[in-house]
Amino acid sequence: MQPEIQANQNVAELLTRFPQVIPLFLERRMGCIGCSMSRFEDLADVSAIYGLDLNHFLRDINRAIQPRS
Repeated sequence: MQPEIQANQNVAELLTRFPQVIPLFLERRMGCIGCSMSRFEDLADVSAIYGLDLNHFLRDINRAIQPRS
């Protein structure tokens, strides 16, 4: 089981460590993939910037990183 991702997780690190979350960002039309600012922003920051519900976004991310059985 993967550790739970929190709101203070850095976006660039998340995308590098868990590339399976990239579709979640693309589905929401988030420009974080390839953005130089992702090194400086966390999930709480980008949720606010894109007007997302942080709790729902974190839930989706955490589901995406769990191993498939």
